[in-house]
Amino acid sequence: MRLKYITIAASVCAAATLAGCGETDGIGSSLIQSDNDIVIEDNFTLTGHSVINDKVQSRTAMLLLGSIDADDYGHFESDFVTQFMPVAQLDTTLTSAAAIDSVKLKLMYAPGSFVGDSIMPMGLEVYRLTQGLKAPIFSDFNPADYYDASKPIGSAIYVTNNFELSDSLKALDHRDIYVDLPLDLGVELYNLYQSDPQSYLSPDAFAKHFPGIYVRNSYGSGRITQIGATQLQLYYHFDTKNSAGRDTTYNYVGSFYSATPEVLSNNNIEYALAPELNQRMQDGEQLIVAPAGLEVEMEFPLLDVVKYFRQNSGRLSVINNLTLSIPAVNIANTYGIRPPSQLLMVLKKDKDKFFEEGKVTDGITSFYATFSRSTESYDFSSLRDYLLDALEREDELTADDYTFILTPVAVDAETISDPYYGTSTVYVKAIVPYVQQPAMARLKLDEAKIQLTFTNQSVK
Repeated sequence: MRLKYITIAASVCAAATLAGCGETDGIGSSLIQSDNDIVIEDNFTLTGHSVINDKVQSRTAMLLLGSIDADDYGHFESDFVTQFMPVAQLDTTLTSAAAIDSVKLKLMYAPGSFVGDSIMPMGLEVYRLTQGLKAPIFSDFNPADYYDASKPIGSAIYVTNNFELSDSLKALDHRDIYVDLPLDLGVELYNLYQSDPQSYLSPDAFAKHFPGIYVRNSYGSGRITQIGATQLQLYYHFDTKNSAGRDTTYNYVGSFYSATPEVLSNNNIEYALAPELNQRMQDGEQLIVAPAGLEVEMEFPLLDVVKYFRQNSGRLSVINNLTLSIPAVNIANTYGIRPPSQLLMVLKKDKDKFFEEGKVTDGITSFYATFSRSTESYDFSSLRDYLLDALEREDELTADDYTFILTPVAVDAETISDPYYGTSTVYVKAIVPYVQQPAMARLKLDEAKIQLTFTNQSVK
């Protein structure tokens, strides 16, 4: 469909006074008239197909634990490995290794941050890594050579419902899974700081002494839990006298070691596509399945857009915008699995480098869109710079310039508001592969809307 609006611009009169443009008073004036044609064209076709995406780089402190089997999704399971970021220094003046009472692993998750059955008891086991993790690390990582399966250092049974929680705990913005670890580990880490404080100055230095942990699902199936924070905590006491001179013991908890985005961590994912999804993919449906499932390879009709613009523009034409809206629908399932929140649209040739180098979108080779539940679509609001760049390199364009990958991502962004002007600006800090929880959607590329808007100006 092509819509064309013709607007006749007002005559511009340059004169020494505010006299009307039609007046001639001998002082002298000039008259410029112009017509502006605003052209909107959306008769373009998007094509693409699903491709396997079985290896992603986590690059996040969000860790997945558990296993589910869903007839309409497939079999998904995840365990994880992680290093730890130590605090820069420990207080050794008021306490000692002998004052350490216990050590716990604390796994924190937000209420509702799981897929599956909240009341199903599931078990986990914790192992100490026997060697350091090596970057880069991907979702198909096999930890078998990195731990001793005969020496677990902790285990726990857990659920994710809040039936037994007090009202005060229910009001918190997180839930906790605690795992008792050997007291010797806390003593070892405390003594390490006393003997070699430099080992606490960086995660790499710390990992040479304590490479990290491996946490695996040991019992049960039916739930994937999204761990938002992972900490090693030391419980210790301090003996002193109070103001009345009586012996007093104070108990403390120190979260001295955390799994942060700065350290190496990884979700070790195994995913088997449901036969129903595989058949739909074979039938030509464009499916997004995550984590580490399916993404979509897409051909953007760049050459058609360039051709249309060249044939219908003039010397003074200005490109207003180029937008893309891709409808997406939820795939019916029994686990409440929904479309991923964001999609990255990146040139296929640049995808691996984009994630390996920790890039953010540049508006020319990469873009991102957020899923709108109201319109059930991913809307890429501005591809204008992409088109301008293509017009400058028109004779050099190849398939590499319009073959894109649509892949699920998590976007870390910050919105800065200016109260004076009433405006806000979104700054993207990081874009990483989506590994939050199972997600899937069917993209309807045949119904996608690509809209080119430009203005033709003619001067009389």
